Amino acid sequence: MNDLPDTQVFICTSPLLKYHHCVGEKYRWVEQHLGPQFVERIILTRDKTVVLGDLLIDDKDTVRGQEETPSWEHILFTCCHNRHLVLPPTRRRLLSWSDNWREILDSKRGAAQRE
Repeated sequence: MNDLPDTQVFICTSPLLKYHHCVGEKYRWVEQHLGPQFVERIILTRDKTVVLGDLLIDDKDTVRGQEETPSWEHILFTCCHNRHLVLPPTRRRLLSWSDNWREILDSKRGAAQRE
């Protein structure tokens, strides 16, 4: 994902409010599982709606914040706590990282080129 042409990938994450080890653990997890290059691409925020982007892949089914209509399209990443949710036809889901995430990126690129 780090070497995709015309694509910048960032990790946008919200730390838990009452757990002081959360931020350090997030950084360690990213470094261990995604590599040190992604540590430089972490965006810590309590409000993901103010972060500019094309896509937000997130396991929360609803992402709320200051912006009512964020710049990004929310893709629901399937986890045990949201697997049961039925999405409206206008929403998309990524079943796992083994799923075809490239297709989602390509469809977004195609839509941007048509605009």
